[in-house]
Amino acid sequence: MHRIASIPGGWNPNVDGVILINQDPAPLVIITAADTEIQTIAAALDNLPEDFPALRVVNLLQLQQQLTIDTYAAEVLSQAQVVILRLLGGISYWAYGVEVLEETARKYGVKLLIMPGCDRPDPNLISHSTVDLALVNQVWRYFIEGGVNNYRHCLEFVAATLLDYDYQPPPPQIVPRVGLYGLSAVQRESLISPDCLRDKSWIPPAPLPLREGKAYQKGGEDCSEDGDGVGGKSKGKVGILFYRAHYLAGNTGVIEALGRCLQLRDLEIVPVFVSSLRDRSIQGELINYLAGVDLIINTTSFTIGKKENDADNPLINLGVPILQVILSGGTLEDWENGLQGLAPRDMAMNVALPEMDGKIITRAISFKAVQTRNERLQTDVVTYQGVVDRLNFVADLTQNWVRLKHTPPQERRIAVILANYPNKRRQNC
Repeated sequence: MHRIASIPGGWNPNVDGVILINQDPAPLVIITAADTEIQTIAAALDNLPEDFPALRVVNLLQLQQQLTIDTYAAEVLSQAQVVILRLLGGISYWAYGVEVLEETARKYGVKLLIMPGCDRPDPNLISHSTVDLALVNQVWRYFIEGGVNNYRHCLEFVAATLLDYDYQPPPPQIVPRVGLYGLSAVQRESLISPDCLRDKSWIPPAPLPLREGKAYQKGGEDCSEDGDGVGGKSKGKVGILFYRAHYLAGNTGVIEALGRCLQLRDLEIVPVFVSSLRDRSIQGELINYLAGVDLIINTTSFTIGKKENDADNPLINLGVPILQVILSGGTLEDWENGLQGLAPRDMAMNVALPEMDGKIITRAISFKAVQTRNERLQTDVVTYQGVVDRLNFVADLTQNWVRLKHTPPQERRIAVILANYPNKRRQNC
């Protein structure tokens, strides 16, 4: 049994043993499984009033063992006045934790807000809250709109309504669910701060070159160049899909690095952030952004739709290959030292389920790493860091697929390799 500050990627029960979270009590505690939410909360801290109460944030992935949950509840949650839980997967995903939170709330009078960690309503989950459900819904709306200003106003709203602070934050501000990325720092900040959206419609910019500079370096390397480099004649157009949450949290370094690697191969890039590929309200706009691309690189997780219902898959009518790139939820050290490759969570979310859509699995191009320790939250802020040789592999693979598309059919040379399992003779898969 040992104490830690946090573990990027969560707790590994086969290696880490019992984990006890080392935090001091505070009036307000937020529990979430999303590193992007922790990043955004950390960014919002500097904009909060000087008298804002102490705040703690803990990653739910570190609260996976009963002893860990019990100890954290006794040492931290029991002394809190307000606890907010953002839970993905429904109550069954963390049933023991919810039970402990409810017991702690009853015993110590803690005001408990439980809500989905995504934008899909879950009345059963929210009903486990101990405060007015309309208030819980308002807090949830701040979270699902996202961005630094919405998170700041969310915290002010909670402090004003549940802790009797004299704040008057505005209601949640709408942030686009889909858009083109490739903005200057000033433009990005204006979109991350949704105040700019008031009284005018948001018009996505044209795709621009990403910022100059090297990709994340490992061993002194950088993205290699194949061809004439940036400025040469475009050899193809590639869409890059990534989560809106990363855009709003500023966690886009690996996307920029991948874009730079593609540009060095004279490929035009169209980076698009999305709330979810399954969100039908944005599918038409998404298809418009991706019109004319030769290939799509997808970094989002899960499957898009059922195989028998192509209407659920907005990308199928584009008729282009979709490469599935993995942004691993674990650390590079764990991956390098492990014997099983990617963790089961990564395999399910980023390999098995995407394959159901016919996506072409490539490899992990980034891993989680601690960016900094936030002393006010008493937690580590974790971001994705790309690995150069793996970025180059995906960029080369992309270039080859685009080249194949533009090769006349009579000049293509394609080999198909099928497995013949030894226990099932002549039965190919």
